This record gives sequence, structure tokens and C-alpha cells, in this order.
Amino acid sequence: MYHSSFLSSLDTGDIAALALLDLSAAFDTVDHTILLQRLQTSFGLNGTVLSWFCSYLDQRRQHVRYRGEQSATSEVQFGVPQGSVLGPLLFVLYTADIVNIIAHQGLSAHQYADDIQVYGRCRPNVATSLSLELGSCIEQVADWMGVNRLQLNAAKTEFMWFVPPRRRHQLPSDHLAVGPVQVKPATSVRDLGVYLDSDLSMRSHITRLVCTCFGVLRQIRSIRRSLPRESVLTLISSLVMSKLDYCNVAFAGLPRCELDRMQSAINAAARLTVGAHLHDHITPLLADLHWLRIPQRIQYKLCVLVFNCVHGSAPRYLQEVIRPVESIEPRRRLRSASSADLLVPATRHSTLGDRAFAVAGPRAWNSLPDAIRRCSSPDNFKRALKTHLYIQSYF
Repeated sequence: MYHSSFLSSLDTGDIAALALLDLSAAFDTVDHTILLQRLQTSFGLNGTVLSWFCSYLDQRRQHVRYRGEQSATSEVQFGVPQGSVLGPLLFVLYTADIVNIIAHQGLSAHQYADDIQVYGRCRPNVATSLSLELGSCIEQVADWMGVNRLQLNAAKTEFMWFVPPRRRHQLPSDHLAVGPVQVKPATSVRDLGVYLDSDLSMRSHITRLVCTCFGVLRQIRSIRRSLPRESVLTLISSLVMSKLDYCNVAFAGLPRCELDRMQSAINAAARLTVGAHLHDHITPLLADLHWLRIPQRIQYKLCVLVFNCVHGSAPRYLQEVIRPVESIEPRRRLRSASSADLLVPATRHSTLGDRAFAVAGPRAWNSLPDAIRRCSSPDNFKRALKTHLYIQSYF
């Protein structure tokens, strides 16, 4: 979501800063006593429910077995079990106070398990102040972690400015101070599998994505003759299409040349699946496989997210930026208020503001036929949406 926030910030003339915090052995250092106290005092868990968590955490034992030899068994006094559903959830509950600390400093945060992102925005002429505030906030987070038996790895903390190329000269030359460590601003960072460029062009991510997809296709091609078509489709769906669809809402509004680079991977996958030649026309192959093109795949994901927002099943930070036209007082008497249209905020730059989810999502939603938008079942909506985009692509 902060990707969308950065686009909106740059569209209004602001710049943004992002710090990616790294914790050392995060899941292994959770204190059971502190965790249980926090579940009780902060989240109101008592009685049988709290006893369940006590039983889940206490008296766990572990040993190491290697080449027939086994180490002595020891009791696990710290940490939450990794590889389980409850592990990340308990860690998020354990570190929930970090978000409050960051918000108290006037900054924003997103957290996914042990991945913590701190970010803020400002006018270019006060960028130095934002850098100092960010450093001070991270120090407070590090102090809180120390009290709660966690450790911030300052050496692996990453920092980046988001700024249009024409404003890059306005950035301060100072590094971000994280305790004794001076963190140099990066030009590209990787967060949850997505590479972000300082100008939000997504070029680094698309370059790596396309290279990865073609590498996988080369490996599949080497065994293509030994596999039935169904197996090839399964491999391509799991190893290629899933990568192209991951976080693809970040590609909304990108130039056609960037989308064509990803489309080339889909075209190569289609030719490999059906055994076609390089110069065979691709449209009939894609239509026969029922594969949407990249622009339609992006629109599909946008519309599904908006559907979840409209029906209250999306995260709150997404629902807050989606507003029906009928909720706007001056427009309640207009004809558009009786439809299922959503408000599309005004922007200054199509290359920035129009790419934000608050704009791209409602715009994609409003382009759908009214019958599709009024579907109440998620499965029916997805089925009707894909059919609509398929017809739009090939007929």
C-alpha cells in the first residue's frame, strides 16, 4: 500500500522516504512470558484461550540429529515455532506496539511478520528534517526491541528516497543515522519480493521478473518432449504466471513498452505450451489457452481488490481510499449517484497519480458493465470479470 501512497505523494510535489528494518533471528528471540502478558493485557485473552497459548509455547523440546547421531534434548525457552500458521501471527501480536511508536513520531508503518517498513513524506526543502525524524524513530524502535529481547540489525537496514528525477538534486547528501551505523540511500530495494526504484518506474523489478521467467521457460523447454501438455501448463502456471501476477497492481499505468516486456514472457510460454514456432501469430494461441494479456491481468487484479473493498473483505487501509459516488454530498442528486460508480480523485500527473490504487482501482471498476459490478458473490464476480476481459482482448 505504501507504493500507492508514494505515487500520490510524488504526484503532489512531495518526496517520500522509506526505511526497511531487519531483525536478527526475530522469531527465535520472542520471550514467552512477555508474549503471554501482552496477549492478556493488550488483546484481552484470558481463561481457556490464554491456557491454549501457554500449552502451545511451554515445554517444547528440541534436538539435532545428524548422520545417526543425536544431540542432547533441550527445552525451548524462547521463540515461536516457525513454519506454522501461529508463528507469524504471534510475532505480529508480540510487536504490535512498534506501529504505535512509529505513529507517535508522525510516520507511517507497514508490517508483515518480521518485515517492518517505516516511511514518511515531506516537501523537498525539509528532506533533512524527515531524515532526522526517521533516524530518531528507528532508534526508539531499537530501544523498544532491546527491552523486549529483540535486536534490530542496523547493518542490514535499508533506506531509500522516492523522488522524481527532476527533483533528485534537492535531496540531502547525508546518510540515515541508525545508531552508530550510517545507512547510505539506495537506488533500488527489495521488499516482499518486489523491487522498488527510487523513481517508482518499476524497471528493476520488471527486468528481474522477465529474466526469471525466461530462465524458467528454458528449463521447461529442455524437458518439454517428456511431458504431456497438462503438465507443461501446470509448470508454467506455477512458475511463470504466478510470478507475473504477483503484486501486478503495481504495474497499473506503466508505459506500454514496460508491459510489452512482460507480455513477451507470456507469449513465449504460450508457444512453448502448444509447440508453436517463433513467428506463429500469438493471438490465436493466447485465445485458445484463455490467457489474458498483461493489461487485462492487471485490470483483473485491480477490480478484484476493489470488489473486496466494496464488500468489506479487504484490509482497512485499502477500503479507506475507495469511496462510492453516492457518499459524496454534492453528487448525491446526480444520475451517476444511482450507479455503482466510485469516486476517481483528481491527479496532476498521469505517470504518477493515475497509477495509485486510489485512482487506478476506481477507474478500472467504473469501466466495467453495471451487471458485473452488482455481482454479490466473489466467484460469480471473478467468472464474469474474466469473461468480460477475455472478450475485450480477443473479440
